[in-house]
Amino acid sequence: MVLAWIQHSTSESIAKSIMWIENASNAWKNLQIRFSHSDIFRISDIQEDLYKFRQGNLDVSNYFTQLKVMWDELENYRPIPFCSCAIPCLCGAIASIKMYREQDYVIRFLKGLTEKFAHSKSQIMMMNPLPNIDKAFSLVIQQEREMDSVVASVIPSAGSSETVSALQVQSHEGNYAAKPGTHPSRGRNQGSSAARGGNRVCTHCGRTNHTVDTCFIKHGYPPSYRNKAKSQGNSSSQASANNASDASP
Repeated sequence: MVLAWIQHSTSESIAKSIMWIENASNAWKNLQIRFSHSDIFRISDIQEDLYKFRQGNLDVSNYFTQLKVMWDELENYRPIPFCSCAIPCLCGAIASIKMYREQDYVIRFLKGLTEKFAHSKSQIMMMNPLPNIDKAFSLVIQQEREMDSVVASVIPSAGSSETVSALQVQSHEGNYAAKPGTHPSRGRNQGSSAARGGNRVCTHCGRTNHTVDTCFIKHGYPPSYRNKAKSQGNSSSQASANNASDASP
């Protein structure tokens, strides 16, 4: 049954090469000899990626997840050895190796964080002993949540203050519009001239002090205006004649 599992878990070409092996132990050893060699080029690529990788625009959770994927792959290629002696050694070398690797993980994780986590980074690196990677991640993610909650509480209040300011501006503009001729940059004289109609412009002739509804050029001059203009013209002609007679020898 185990041999059948192994055969169905491999690709078709590899399964054919172990088809005639009689037991699962021999099939597994055969596969281990052929495919368990570590790739030194891949190891070098992972190490380079680890030292170049930074948080950037990622949140702490995604940043940590991508780091852990690279750590797990590197550990698969280069696992920590274990003591296989009949009498277990008491020097603690294996434990020290595991501790150093765990510290490397913590240091790499902290160094890749953005500057907004500078306070947490300094606090964690000053701890003695240095916490493991899971504890370091927990401390940093707590600070991220705290910063997010502070930002979330500040943004609504800022938005409400901006809304109040906008409403105040609209209220002032409405007051100015309700009182013709009044504006912060205008004086009383301009307001009085506007009240007299000085701000009216005819859209037909372009002149001021009247509108298109009362434009004489469009609708014609009234009789009284013509008589007045005629009398003013006669007066001007009589004055010119008198001036001319006075000037003659």
